[in-house]
Amino acid sequence: MKQLFYILFIAVSLNATAQDETTFIFSKMDIEAQHVLWDDTPTMLMGFTAMMSASIDIPGPTLTYFEGDSVELKLRNMSQGASHTIHLHGLDVDQQNDGVPHLSFEVGHNETESYYFKAPHPGTYLYHCHVTSALHVQAGMYGLLIVKPNTGINETWEGGYTFDSEYAWMCSEIDLAWHEDSIINHPHDTTTMEFHLPDYNPEYFLVNGRSEQQLTEGGIPIIASANEIILLRLANIGYYGNTYHFPMHLNARIISSDGRPLPQMEFSDTLTVMPGERYQVLLQSTHEIEEEIDVDYFNLNTMEIASTQHIPVFISGYFSQVENEVDKIKLYPNPSSDKVVFSKRIDRISLFDSKGILLKTKHNSDCIDISDLAKGIYLLNLDSETNTIIKN
Repeated sequence: MKQLFYILFIAVSLNATAQDETTFIFSKMDIEAQHVLWDDTPTMLMGFTAMMSASIDIPGPTLTYFEGDSVELKLRNMSQGASHTIHLHGLDVDQQNDGVPHLSFEVGHNETESYYFKAPHPGTYLYHCHVTSALHVQAGMYGLLIVKPNTGINETWEGGYTFDSEYAWMCSEIDLAWHEDSIINHPHDTTTMEFHLPDYNPEYFLVNGRSEQQLTEGGIPIIASANEIILLRLANIGYYGNTYHFPMHLNARIISSDGRPLPQMEFSDTLTVMPGERYQVLLQSTHEIEEEIDVDYFNLNTMEIASTQHIPVFISGYFSQVENEVDKIKLYPNPSSDKVVFSKRIDRISLFDSKGILLKTKHNSDCIDISDLAKGIYLLNLDSETNTIIKN
């Protein structure tokens, strides 16, 4: 069964040519605890959202561009007093647009500033706030940034590895003591860099902001077919190290590190990702399996494992690239502002948002109305075939 691929594009185009892209992103702070952890504990967050009215989630919106795009990334700060930046972690940008406060600029409350850069080499990157960064990153001010090649196909970089589907996992932790109102809602002082924080003892260990039984939903589990080539994007924005243990049948191949290809792929069933690092891994099972990818979170001081999270992997059926191309349902226009038409009538239509939340269903139709949706990327499940559409 084809998996659902949940990556949020902010104001992007499907055209396989470099373009001028403008992305709006908001920095916000919870007034009261809203994010619910695996044991139903709510916690306060600082974070980034794609819309001013949206609730904060972690990680923030995934920003996706094509190689060579000229990007204006506009940050609107609505966080009740604290200044913020967007540090483009790992991207080759000039000092003015790198988001390190004393080397570029800060964005004050109720202000809007822009970062300008040209999307670099295709790969997996991340962004985060660099003001009082130890606290603001822990508070939730981070997200993925993905650069894709301009080849128009599922390819890691031009002349690189092709793949059939992809997933992105960002690991982090939460220490509830750092999310108390007296800590997270601190006044911003531009005259000193000193800020006293409690000892860091995280109780929650997250993949895409979720843990424990939450890892069985929200687009986190791998759902694919035998012989399907899966690109797995991994990033660590926490303060603990992560060690991934891949089932033998997935034939894990490590192909890039920190946005650059490795000299040659490495076959390994174990991969350690340190804070700030990103890796890309190819997975492909020739068998139907139901297994788990285990992630150990280890303390960098003691090297002791504090938690192990288990991400489900479901491989069923057999993937055929030839059949996939012949039978694939065509959609047009895409992007669209009101209605998307299908190349044939569909018995069952399911529309999901970028987080995998079901928005609407329809039966026995050759189109779907999206005029009531906000701009962004959505997932259509058409008779078990998954398609991506853009509302512009």
